Amino acid sequence: LIYIILSYFSLMQMHKGEIAQNDIDELMNSREEVTYWQTVKMIDVYGDSITVVGKDTYDLSDCRLDIGLVKQTEEKDLLLNSEHERVVLGKGEIGIPVILKGMYPMEIGDKIIVKDDDVQAEFVIKEFILDSQMNSTMASSTRILLSDVDYEKLSDNVGEYEYLIEAYFTDTNMASDFQSLYEDANLPKNGQAVTYSIIFLLSALTDITTVFILLLVSILLIVVSFICVRFTIMAALEEEIFEIGTMKAIGLNFKNIKELYLNKYRILALTGVIIGYFIAIMISGIFTKHISTTFGSIKMSLLTIVLSLIVAALVYLLIIVYCKRTLNKIKNVTVVDALVSGNGFENEKAKIKDGLYKSKKLAVNRLMASREVFYKFKNFAIVFLVVLIAEMLILIPINILDTFEAPEFITYMGSSLKDILIEVENGEYLEKNYEKVKQVLKSDDEIKGYYESRRVIVKTFNADNEIVNIHIDSGVNSGSELQYLSGAAPNTENEIAISYLNADKIGKNTGDKIILVFNNKEQEFIISGIYQDVTSGGFTAKSIYDFPEVESIKHLFSINLLDNSNVEEMADEWSNVIGTGVTVDPMDEFINQTLGGVATQLKTIVLATVIVGAFIAMLITVLFLKLRLAKDSSDIAILKAIGFSKKDIKQQYMIKIGAVSLAGILVGLIFTNLLGEKFVEAALSISGLGIKKVKLIINPLTQYIIYPLLLMVLILAVTRIVVKSIDKYNIISIINE
Repeated sequence: LIYIILSYFSLMQMHKGEIAQNDIDELMNSREEVTYWQTVKMIDVYGDSITVVGKDTYDLSDCRLDIGLVKQTEEKDLLLNSEHERVVLGKGEIGIPVILKGMYPMEIGDKIIVKDDDVQAEFVIKEFILDSQMNSTMASSTRILLSDVDYEKLSDNVGEYEYLIEAYFTDTNMASDFQSLYEDANLPKNGQAVTYSIIFLLSALTDITTVFILLLVSILLIVVSFICVRFTIMAALEEEIFEIGTMKAIGLNFKNIKELYLNKYRILALTGVIIGYFIAIMISGIFTKHISTTFGSIKMSLLTIVLSLIVAALVYLLIIVYCKRTLNKIKNVTVVDALVSGNGFENEKAKIKDGLYKSKKLAVNRLMASREVFYKFKNFAIVFLVVLIAEMLILIPINILDTFEAPEFITYMGSSLKDILIEVENGEYLEKNYEKVKQVLKSDDEIKGYYESRRVIVKTFNADNEIVNIHIDSGVNSGSELQYLSGAAPNTENEIAISYLNADKIGKNTGDKIILVFNNKEQEFIISGIYQDVTSGGFTAKSIYDFPEVESIKHLFSINLLDNSNVEEMADEWSNVIGTGVTVDPMDEFINQTLGGVATQLKTIVLATVIVGAFIAMLITVLFLKLRLAKDSSDIAILKAIGFSKKDIKQQYMIKIGAVSLAGILVGLIFTNLLGEKFVEAALSISGLGIKKVKLIINPLTQYIIYPLLLMVLILAVTRIVVKSIDKYNIISIINE
């Protein structure tokens, strides 16, 4: 869908200030790889200039996204409605991006007032629009659509102009080389350059994370389903062991008996797959809600239907193959085993186990229950395995959510963890604004300390020995607080740390030498470390070398306050003093803007996985106990006959299930700690987001106490309900049977 909306968009250069369109056209015309280009003119306004009048009246002053007013384009980068149709507005109508709808209670028909100085204009919300480039809080900008008439009316009267210079290619891999060419041509670039990889990251991070969790849940559920299939078949065969023996005694061979049972499971499997297929279609909207909101409603295509049918058929075939393997156990059952000795599928001779039954420290009920679990653990393996998987099903998604919500996660995104971040944007007043920020920071006594760096563009050689541009953040403490895959931050001026994606692009590892070209000379650096980053598309570098005479394209400040309780007030105060061209963000706001959408979406998915995990554990426990009680009916009758009360017998089953569940929970915790990070790292590495290794941030209270205890309580609760059926057992009738 992203490909469809972007129409193979590959590079967008944002620019504030005057532009020379003729120079841009000349470069674009000279490149065969460029299939289309356009310059979109955007009127930047501040949130406090926009007031919404609906059920409530409020302005957007607390919105930290840059807001731009635009008119509809002709062919590419179209702003669409939820049906993917080009939005056409009349005079007085306005299109609001879905990202703002998610942040504020806006509705169709609400009034929007734009006021800047003495100019005021009123509009009515006609559409909530889809924006392929700025559909995420991570984009830091958003666009509001006006009609052509209203746009021309506000031009030169409100805000300031910003230009989006866009180039399109048939192959998105050409974007990086073209970006270097564009930057070297001294064309307008007073702003962020955005490539396809960045757009993909901004658009897909939330949904990639969601899909990964759903995929993990699906894999675990498939494992559970196969365990259940085997258990159900074996339980059915055990109950019908006399019928199987009779069929063998009257001459039916193994293949006939196997086919008889297999036909029954074919019907059940086919029915289950068909019902599951239609249920999946009906509830898919719950899990694709964010995609539908962000990219519009998606009609189910013929390809989607065919692929889903293929998957359903594959599931059916896997179940049948597994059923065939399980039913092969019938072959080893003899007529004597089935009809005379009554061993059935348990051919092991009963042996008196020495040890636990002699204990004088345990109460009788605990002793008998513990003895059975210890010596016949195989009989309870299904409960153990299902509880283990349910525990992983619950804890891994919760750990992922906790990681995304933790402030420390920002260090995986190429940023250090400070109280306030200040970014001096590229533009004609870059150095002037930089000095202004320095002056404000030096004169403020509430600052504990700060680091600063500047971003420069130099050249290097990629894996094919071709010249490419590399963006480097240069500063005394540059890269000092990031998460490194290997090596460490640069300590000397001849060292440089590069991002994971850059390392892959230029084919370098920690300790390798790298040649940087700047000021018409080559200089050798040593790669001190490789870190993880998702900013600037993941292609960044860090160095403490100053790169003299190389022009800065951005200045960055990371500030810690003496009292971090008034971070927001300080950020607002500095923002007002410094003025435009500088972004001042409290770290909490920056994290919320960057990852807030991801965390919000994850909460819904995680809640669903917790419910599913707990439900599976309870359901399998109920099914297991019902089958177990049916199989143990004669043993229960004997226990009653020799004097055990119903309460004693129920207590024994509570202890058995409790002990097995506790073992499953403990092993599940171990597996979660050992395998959880590996699952996440594998998914992130495949996604190409610039993050390869993640240390899941665990909340000990929820990880080791709350959720394990909750799962245990639920299992014991359903166990208590099921074992009440023992009250209805009649000793005489059972013994007679």
